Amino acid sequence: MAEVADVYTSAPMRALLARETAALAPILSGAYGNYGLILRPCQVSADLPPHLLGTIAEMHVDAHGMLAGSVQCAPWQLPFASESFKLLIAQHALERIVDGSDCIAELARVLAPEGIALVLGFNPYGTWRPWLLRRASGLRLGSAQTCSAQFARERIDTLQVRFPGLMWPRAQANVVETPVSRLARFGSSWLLIARKRRSALTPIRPRASARDPARTPQLAPGARRNVA
Repeated sequence: MAEVADVYTSAPMRALLARETAALAPILSGAYGNYGLILRPCQVSADLPPHLLGTIAEMHVDAHGMLAGSVQCAPWQLPFASESFKLLIAQHALERIVDGSDCIAELARVLAPEGIALVLGFNPYGTWRPWLLRRASGLRLGSAQTCSAQFARERIDTLQVRFPGLMWPRAQANVVETPVSRLARFGSSWLLIARKRRSALTPIRPRASARDPARTPQLAPGARRNVA
């Protein structure tokens, strides 16, 4: 049995990762903001398609199930400020983490309101399952539906589920496979596209009349302000 990290450097897996990355291009072309975060399954070099984000922090899952790269931390303790990323990409990273739900909760915390989350995972009942189990039995395969339910608990709504992968393990990413619409959902992987809900704001009660003077609110003695 090969090491899990070695599986991702094989020719079929490199072709699949390249195919998935290319499928992100139309989505990333409209992504904008100061910061983005990408989680990869291991330390692999891959360039993202063009995007409008200022800075991308890249991290990967190491041999101990921790995150390394731009920073080193546990998957459930991201050292980033809340709501700091407009884009999150997790490409087969959750499958290498012991408790993916805790990592999803952290991803939800650091995702900005109206921010986009893109999660790629292997189809647990797809055509790649035998190939994956022979080479990396330690992977925790999960469905897009399970991931969507975990996101929903964190106030992140699923917009769409796509199937951008390959039907069979191949060494080329540019293979044309038909009919895509019928068979793609049984292929290698799924892509979940989700958006974080906008933060709920408390409406300000309007003044009874335009002539009423605006009053400056005062804090009661001993009260503290909440810093957003």
